[in-house]
Amino acid sequence: MGGLPLRQESVGADPERIVAECCEDRSPAVVTPLRPAGPGLRAAFFRFRTERVELELTDLPAPTIGEGTLCHVSFLHREEPVIFTAPLRERRLDGEHLRIRLAMPEQLSSEAERVAFRIPAGNDPVTVDLKGDDGAAWQAELVNVSLSGTLLYFPAGRPMLMPDQVVELAVRVAEEPVRLAAVVRRLEDERVAFFFPDASASDSATPIRRIVAALERDWHSQIRR
Repeated sequence: MGGLPLRQESVGADPERIVAECCEDRSPAVVTPLRPAGPGLRAAFFRFRTERVELELTDLPAPTIGEGTLCHVSFLHREEPVIFTAPLRERRLDGEHLRIRLAMPEQLSSEAERVAFRIPAGNDPVTVDLKGDDGAAWQAELVNVSLSGTLLYFPAGRPMLMPDQVVELAVRVAEEPVRLAAVVRRLEDERVAFFFPDASASDSATPIRRIVAALERDWHSQIRR
């Protein structure tokens, strides 16, 4: 299923070196505004300075992101998923290129900041099998997933699920089947949000962390094309 997520201390020691390497390689990244929330935008590292990092957005036209907006930046470094959070300092148009400048992060993370960072399922549908404690079974499609939960879409219509109901999810990621316990948290038309009760587990080999790491690598491999 590929390598496990990086440990916190392996990426936090020298963020300037890692960001400088990514700028030199023009590494792809995804910028996700947090407050106010917005969609993930494809980008590429462009320029590094001591107190800021500049990225060029490749998803155009991009929605307006105001100065001071807190953003997640997710990328791969040496094939491992990494993320940092930083406020937007400047947004400028250079010809046909839209570039944003973010404050240079003091720390990069592969775990703590990624708990609520949601990874899209990608272009190809990912089927999820669900089973209730009464034996009822349903199928859904993965919309996104994080270390703390997932959002599923039911194309045939949402089943009779109730908040706080516990179900078992079975999903195949990177050719490896994984089963997870999940708790219904929110019902939205044909979509249902679930919480993973094992989200606080610190073991890096938990199925949740393997799924997120595999999907994150696949997601970033798509935006490299």
